[in-house]
Amino acid sequence: MGYIISLFAVCCLLNIPESVGQCSKIRTLLDDDTIRVTSRSNDICILTGDSCCNKAVENKLLEKTKRILKNRVFLVLNQFYSEVDTDKNKKDALLTKIITGSTLSQSKKIDLNEKFSSYITGVNTLTSADLEEIRSASAAGALSSSLDATLSDTCLDMLYFDMETLKDAQLKYLGAILVMLRGYAIMTDLKIAATSQDLTEECYVGAVRGGLKEGVPDETALKFGGCNMCLDETASRQPCEKLCRNILSGCLKSHIKTREYLQHLTLYQIKLNSLVEQFSREAASALETLKSEVKSKLQVDKDFYSSCSNLKMGTEPAQQATYSFALTFDEDEARKTLSSDWLCQFVFSGISEVNCWNRSKVGEYRLNIYEFTDEGQRQNPEVPGNGPAINIDSVIASYKDYKVKVEELDQGRVPLNGHCLPSTPSVLLTLLLIAYLTLT
Repeated sequence: MGYIISLFAVCCLLNIPESVGQCSKIRTLLDDDTIRVTSRSNDICILTGDSCCNKAVENKLLEKTKRILKNRVFLVLNQFYSEVDTDKNKKDALLTKIITGSTLSQSKKIDLNEKFSSYITGVNTLTSADLEEIRSASAAGALSSSLDATLSDTCLDMLYFDMETLKDAQLKYLGAILVMLRGYAIMTDLKIAATSQDLTEECYVGAVRGGLKEGVPDETALKFGGCNMCLDETASRQPCEKLCRNILSGCLKSHIKTREYLQHLTLYQIKLNSLVEQFSREAASALETLKSEVKSKLQVDKDFYSSCSNLKMGTEPAQQATYSFALTFDEDEARKTLSSDWLCQFVFSGISEVNCWNRSKVGEYRLNIYEFTDEGQRQNPEVPGNGPAINIDSVIASYKDYKVKVEELDQGRVPLNGHCLPSTPSVLLTLLLIAYLTLT
């Protein structure tokens, strides 16, 4: 932070006589041994005498500011995304566990893993047959693991109807995880769209000079440089914060939709996380009920016992650690991303200690602070122009599709609409019913 403070105190230092050694500090800051005291020749600092702040130093200062702002402006967004990434990895692990814990063949597991990966990126190649397979195989795998015993095909056929509740719960659990991972992929696209944009030249100049006041020539409207319009003690301890907020929110004008959709996504991801936890509990409850039914059948149904007697010899596996569904991020963190409030506190903190740049008279910044909305930024007087253009139309379209899927899950429906093949679930159900009746 001292590095940032030093940057914005440069002109304060520049206005100190050479004997104080101000140029040595500026030379160190800008890594330029050629800087010397010269007569006044600059656009940034409002000076009354000779100083180190000449035109060349101003340009170096602008370049230094660009590097700092590029690193700082998207810092909160990057920090938020690192928290999101932590939970994404956890959900990836849950998805992998469903696949590997199923009774599918290894080749089919690999095939489904690839299709799930495509689904997460927005390309649905799943078929109805795929969904029926993973629905049945994940339920069978869960029962086999819980009983610590292998389930034969004949035994599975005899348990077909008994396993329906568990199959449905497993499919909803799987669907919620997949849609949540899809949401994280959309979040990634939003972050890439935002951070790949550079800020406009007006934004950098505004950050260095403090923006322009309407009706005042550029050379006399250097607000940060003169610091004669920066202080508002009633609003904040930061003397330039009101001005700073207008400048930085103006720089981020075109990022308004990015943050808006990121906030929407965060709320839906939080809801989805609750659904993942809910469906996990439903699956666990269905599994316990099924195990009780199996034990009962082994005692009263001779045909079932003859086909599934090995289940009686199975043992309860050791209790595994319960997965924590707590998220590492929340709505408030999403709201802070691309936030001029936070950026001004972080980037410009400490300015009050040096009265901005050159210790000139400190006054008030009297203009309104404009909200970070389309309407608010249309009235923002600082940083002209619309800022960098960001095309997130495809991300918005993906978000709308994702939103529908979340709502379907919230209503208890599974939004994994597979492409129908000739062997549809109804036909498959009929064939399995015939097989079951034949065996029993």
